[in-house]
Amino acid sequence: MSDHGDAVGDSRRRLCAAGPRPDRAPARGDRRRRCRRSSRRRPTGCGRLGRAAEDIGGLPLAAGSSIAVVGAFATAPRYQGGGSSHIKPTRVDAALDEIRVLGEARDCRVTAASGFSLDVDAPASDVETLRAEAVAVAAAADVAIVFAGLSDREESEGFDRETLLLPEAQVALIRAVTATGTPTVVVLSNGGVVSLEGWHDDVASIVEAWLLGQAGGGAIADVLFGVVNPSGHLAETIPLRLEDNPSWLNFPGEQGHVRYGEGVFVGYRHYTTAGVPVRYPFGHGLSYTTFRTDAVEAQVEGDDAVTVGVTVTNTGERSGKHVVQVYVSTATGPVRRPLRELRAFEKVTLEPGETRRVELRLDRRAFAYWDIEVGDWVVPAGAYTVQVCTDASTVVSEQTVTLTGDSLVRELTMESTVGDWFGHPIVGPQLMAGLTASMTAEQAEQAQQNPDGLKMVESMPMQQFLVFTNGAIPVEALEQLIGLSKLPAPAA
Repeated sequence: MSDHGDAVGDSRRRLCAAGPRPDRAPARGDRRRRCRRSSRRRPTGCGRLGRAAEDIGGLPLAAGSSIAVVGAFATAPRYQGGGSSHIKPTRVDAALDEIRVLGEARDCRVTAASGFSLDVDAPASDVETLRAEAVAVAAAADVAIVFAGLSDREESEGFDRETLLLPEAQVALIRAVTATGTPTVVVLSNGGVVSLEGWHDDVASIVEAWLLGQAGGGAIADVLFGVVNPSGHLAETIPLRLEDNPSWLNFPGEQGHVRYGEGVFVGYRHYTTAGVPVRYPFGHGLSYTTFRTDAVEAQVEGDDAVTVGVTVTNTGERSGKHVVQVYVSTATGPVRRPLRELRAFEKVTLEPGETRRVELRLDRRAFAYWDIEVGDWVVPAGAYTVQVCTDASTVVSEQTVTLTGDSLVRELTMESTVGDWFGHPIVGPQLMAGLTASMTAEQAEQAQQNPDGLKMVESMPMQQFLVFTNGAIPVEALEQLIGLSKLPAPAA
């Protein structure tokens, strides 16, 4: 959970395992459920996020409360993708039915209204009537739950979405329900990210359910009532705007061609490196308990591996699962790297007050880049910062290590840049010594006064540099140095 002033909790993917419940029919048995929860704390209701997670955003739902369930997806769930991915379910659990079962066992009063129609051709008068009915139900309740999302008509295979926005009628419903003053929880059913802007700051909590499958209604009810403690983490970034996406300028392309101009800077690698604000960062997750991470240690093993140890404590009052995320940050090597990259993670289950030591191993692949000249993964020698984070944007602790890496020496040619020549581990020192020895006293003084002079020409090919300097270095000497560049690198 982040703590950015009037900030928010975040949505996360959950894998929840719930055993048989006495208030459910035994035939339903033990089911594994996938769900995501996002909770926003109100400035006046939560203060610091160090308080018990049960206080955040009105969740879990309290026993004895009156609950208004609105939205067409509460009774007609969107539980799978569109197009050829459709399968015939053995049964489908509707969230409203599951909420009523759990609510009855907890002495809750559950009312419902559809709020909007999934028929996009519904008359405007019907849309207004449905919204008014939902507002009336919500106004009379202790908490309102709005089920919103995207239907097969808004997203499916065979076409690309043109917006991140929810349908206009659903956004209007959310705004109208929150305007009643009743604390509002929004449950989203969608295959891809949707924008939360325009209504996010007015709701108490957001449950990002994605497409949960045929048992999704029960999974959502379990999360809302706290039968299970959600513990997953967001697998993609939720941006503030579609235009912030790294592929915005390249996709869908022009005249039948798409340029993949993002390179490795896709997803969180772009947002963190470019410093682009997001609504919720990759890897962030909420729970009904809280965790503390400390005592981080990074131990180098051999030339290109590191073992990371971290201590995790459940500081809340409920059993829960925490995901330890380890990222690597480096500027070492000849290619541009993202600000940080996720290189290891592990989920740990902890009882209230329990502490556990977790170890994660980073092998050479965690530090490598793909070298197009060598045609292989390469670990350049140098410094690497190992970061333990709560998400891609929030570093809890970090430690810098130095790796020996790979002994990689590139052969030089006359087309190699001046920077490559002077940066070569064998040729560079000799080239600098020879150039310095050939300087006149006046040239040496000028070089001393301008120590960064080589930066002006370091991207220039050596062949062009010779023309630029009127042959400051004899070609014969350069040919000898080219021969030296083919020798193995000296031992470290």
